[in-house]
Amino acid sequence: MVLSATLVKCCRMSDNSDLDRSAQEFMSPMTESRDDERLAQLVREGAKGDEKALENIYHCFKTPLFGLICRYTCDVASAEDLLQDVFVTAFTHLADVNDATKLRGWLFRIAVNTSLGHLRSRKAEKRHVNLNEIDNVATHFSGEESSIILRGPLEDAIQALPERLRSVFLLHDVEGFKHEEIADILGCAVGTSKSHLFKARLRIRDRLTSAGTKIPLKSRHHIAVTHTKEERKR
Repeated sequence: MVLSATLVKCCRMSDNSDLDRSAQEFMSPMTESRDDERLAQLVREGAKGDEKALENIYHCFKTPLFGLICRYTCDVASAEDLLQDVFVTAFTHLADVNDATKLRGWLFRIAVNTSLGHLRSRKAEKRHVNLNEIDNVATHFSGEESSIILRGPLEDAIQALPERLRSVFLLHDVEGFKHEEIADILGCAVGTSKSHLFKARLRIRDRLTSAGTKIPLKSRHHIAVTHTKEERKR
C-alpha cells in the first residue's frame, strides 16, 4: 500500500535534512498569503498521491497533533498509534479539502475525534505521564516544542477537565484556535465554545488554588486561569 509505505517513511525521518526544501520553508516565518499558497500546493499534490507532498504535510503538523493526542490519552505509545490513524484518515480523504486554509482545523478535528473515540472504546484508564517524553518528537519545529508541553500542576489540572471543556481549552488557549474555528472542529455553537472555555479556566484556577499553586497570569499561549467580567460577556 502506497499510503502505508509513505507513513512508515515519515515516521523514520528524524531531522529536517530529510524534508523537502519547500516544507522547511513552509515551517519558517513567512507572510500569510505565501503560507496559504504553499500549503494549497501541498494539498493539491498530496491529494494526487504525491509521496513527497504527503511527507511534508506530515512533518508540518505531526508535532502539535501529537501533543494534543497525548493530553487526551496520557500515554505516549497510544498517542503515537493514534497519530498514525489520524494521518491515515487525513491522507485518505485529502481530496475532500477544498480550501487549504481549513486544513489545520480539519486535521485537529480528526485528531480530537480519534482521541475521544479511543478513550470511549477502550475506556482508557487515566494515569499521569511525564510529557517530557514528547520532547524527542518535538525537535523539528522552532517555536513549537514548548507549545505542546505543560508541566506539573497545570498539566494535571487540564487532565482533570471533562472531555468537552478540555477540548475547548486545549484548542483555544494552547493551540490558538478562535472560537469560530473551535465551533467548526467540535460541531458546537460559538457561544458554547466560549462558555466551555470560561468554565475550563475557572476549574483550572480553582484546582490550582486549592492545591496551593501559584497561578500564572499569562503564559506564552495566553493561558489565563483568572476570569473577568469581560470574559463572562464573551
